[in-house]
Amino acid sequence: MIVEHDPDPDVSFMNEEGFEDRRAEYERRDFNFVGVRAEAEVLIEETVQTIMSGGLWGIESDSDNEYFVDVAVEEYEQLRKVLKTIGVPTAQLPTELDQRWIEWRM
Repeated sequence: MIVEHDPDPDVSFMNEEGFEDRRAEYERRDFNFVGVRAEAEVLIEETVQTIMSGGLWGIESDSDNEYFVDVAVEEYEQLRKVLKTIGVPTAQLPTELDQRWIEWRM
């Protein structure tokens, strides 16, 4: 599970009325935007391939940890489906996400 900087977030909502304080926080760099995705390395014909979930981007970095875990769980489930679709056995994978797998790459 990877949490990484979102290099091109859509911040247009902060131009709306009522978001002035949040916009100021963003401009002060009190927070930024990140994406969460799941990835797995799979050996296919002697070549390691990285398979990834679609990811969810535009998440405010100061969101609650519980929200990050919820998104990570969804991404993990999506990755398991992708792996099954391409014929990778998933029976040995844990069925639930372990929070220790979440890696912040900032």
